[in-house]
Amino acid sequence: MRRFPLIRSIFSRLAAFSHLAILLAAATGIVRADELVDMGLELPRHGIPDRVSATHTLKPNTNMVYTQLDGPGVIRHIWVTPTSTFEGNRQTAMRIYFDDATIPNVEAPIGDFFGVMHGREYYDLNSVFLSVKAWEGYSCYFPMPFAKNARIEFEAGPVSNSVFLQCDWTRFPGQEMKEKQRFCARWRREAPCESYGRDYLMLDADGPGRLVGFVYGVRLMDNDDRWSHGGSDNIYIDGEADNPAYLRGIGGEDTFGVGYGGALHPPDTQLFTGMPYYEHEDTGEPRPAQTLVAYRFFVHDAIEFQRSIHLRFGCMRNDICSTVYWYQTGVPRPFVKLPDWPKLLTNTTAGNRLTRLKPQVQVSREEVDLPLPESGGWQLTGVFDNEKGQAMKSPIPAEIEPAGATWLPYRASHGFVDFNHLFRPHQRGVGVFYDGKAALARAVIESPEDLTADFRLAWDDQLILRINDEPPIDFGQQDAFRSKSLPIKLHKGLNAVLVKLSNTRGSNHGGWVFNLRATTPDGTVLLPKDPGAANL
Repeated sequence: MRRFPLIRSIFSRLAAFSHLAILLAAATGIVRADELVDMGLELPRHGIPDRVSATHTLKPNTNMVYTQLDGPGVIRHIWVTPTSTFEGNRQTAMRIYFDDATIPNVEAPIGDFFGVMHGREYYDLNSVFLSVKAWEGYSCYFPMPFAKNARIEFEAGPVSNSVFLQCDWTRFPGQEMKEKQRFCARWRREAPCESYGRDYLMLDADGPGRLVGFVYGVRLMDNDDRWSHGGSDNIYIDGEADNPAYLRGIGGEDTFGVGYGGALHPPDTQLFTGMPYYEHEDTGEPRPAQTLVAYRFFVHDAIEFQRSIHLRFGCMRNDICSTVYWYQTGVPRPFVKLPDWPKLLTNTTAGNRLTRLKPQVQVSREEVDLPLPESGGWQLTGVFDNEKGQAMKSPIPAEIEPAGATWLPYRASHGFVDFNHLFRPHQRGVGVFYDGKAALARAVIESPEDLTADFRLAWDDQLILRINDEPPIDFGQQDAFRSKSLPIKLHKGLNAVLVKLSNTRGSNHGGWVFNLRATTPDGTVLLPKDPGAANL
């Protein structure tokens, strides 16, 4: 660069201009400064800067408290460097607790919390919240408020590890911490995931809260399908409320702001989205096997939830891991747990080119998932042709003779039923779906007496509801996912419920979802039950 003063001058001016652009954006409200610094949290105005610096060697299978901070306060920055050994950052877990909680707000392998996945030592990552530099210099900038105290712990697995920590925080002596929401993060791994089935689970949490973002890692194992063809993020919000929301993407790479990223992609790292790691691993097979990491953060496009949030990502039969970051009021409800230490590793040898060993590490859903809140059981059947609307105009055979159809059990998530989890077409493409089709869902609802219940349904496309042997009720056509309520008479005991929903490309790329909530006059919510489980 010294030989080219003009080029050096141009780069200097471009760098200065980029910093000026960020300052101008913050000043004009495009990206507010308080959003980037405090995420809109209600923090005391006057604080005292403080710092904790600690270095310790963790013996195998030991847990150590690195620091305990007395509140009220807010953690501003955490820098960590673990021992530089191959996949060493997967053999140490990081946990953070707030306000005397016994359940950690943060739990993840140390590297994965900072966005370094698959046991890699480091790669460049320069985002609004996470920064990674050479030789395992990990930093995060999530503001983490607390009222009473905060505790940061590290646990070593079968291998000893040395961890260096600096924690920059602000204390507010004599002031009240009015902010009720606390920062949370969870890591999850599943290998292999289910293809053409229920999407990869990333988050299930209670509100009120705010989704901050996620880091998502994939190691290709599927020889038939591209990783991104599994589809994108699917976010189910406030299924228990009057106005649920459903957000759906297109292909996997689209979530992270890139295009045609399923086969080749140059690594990049940007403010809110990026794909900082993209490599082909040697599997001994005559096809490239992508291993990648991507991230997405929500700041000015905040995703808030009042009652609940359920996040899944479209997948194929690959090795997938993720770290999700969010804020919520109260202690987080555990929905996932770390697998045994050997299940954290990737079974890969180090070298100039990463080589996979066989057999692959397998992590099943049963090993890591914890029970989710009960929100109803259904049975689904399909798929029925509706190219010209014929399935919605008149009863289809499965409605007339239900016993003659094949009904598959389905467990709702916060009242959401997603037909794509059972009826996605087995064909290649970016988040493929059935267009011009219809499907049925059936359940029973038990009423304590004869009454008129409020049936609130949320959906897009056309939905028809049938209760017992009463005439069907056409809730109408909606181009976007919206809610509608109607009074419905129920008799004492079990009531048969049948939902018929059409599907088109629509405004959410073929989303095929509905949400049902039945409420009695006294406010009791009646959960639908799987007819098979009810012995009907």
